[in-house]
Amino acid sequence: MSQVSSVMRPPMWRRMLSARMLLRIALVAVLVVVGVIALALLVVGGMVVGQRLFVAAPPNETRVTTFTDWRVICPPYNPAQPNCALTLDVLRETGGVLLTVSMLDPAPNSQLSVTVPHGVALDAGMGFAVGSDPMRVRPFETCNNTGCIALVTADADTLRSLSASTGGQVTVAVAGSTQPVNIPFSLNGFAAGYAELERAKARRASFFGFLNR
Repeated sequence: MSQVSSVMRPPMWRRMLSARMLLRIALVAVLVVVGVIALALLVVGGMVVGQRLFVAAPPNETRVTTFTDWRVICPPYNPAQPNCALTLDVLRETGGVLLTVSMLDPAPNSQLSVTVPHGVALDAGMGFAVGSDPMRVRPFETCNNTGCIALVTADADTLRSLSASTGGQVTVAVAGSTQPVNIPFSLNGFAAGYAELERAKARRASFFGFLNR
């Protein structure tokens, strides 16, 4: 008489319970891995943002944007002189700069800096006219290695004339000559350059702008 051996299998409910437990364990393991990856990305991202907020320095470069005859020059950020400059250079026919007109602050009643070459009669001052506006005579403030400088107040009326006119004129007296010298300058591009100077000042004055200077 042969003996038949049989293998005892666990009940169906126990096999189903084991499968569910394995599935839960696998799911928990996946969630743990995803959580670790997300945490790592968060830490790295926080380090990058923190570095950008507290360590990042302005780029060491000067940005120049041209608007026809005028340029907006933005040097590397410096708290002592935070603004960009709106500048025009009038060149000599023989080379070199004959006249420079520059503005640092676009706010009304700020100053236009006008630089002319050495050799002018300082006591006579400098004449400045825009469009059809009457000429104003301004004293020279100082002279440096570049030339002699006079300041013109850019009040609201002057700013309107600068933006609406196509040209202006600077008049100086030359030492040893009885004839004044007229230096015309272009205002083509001034209005667009002035608007960019306002935007540049706002960017540099804002906290988030500091991150992109």
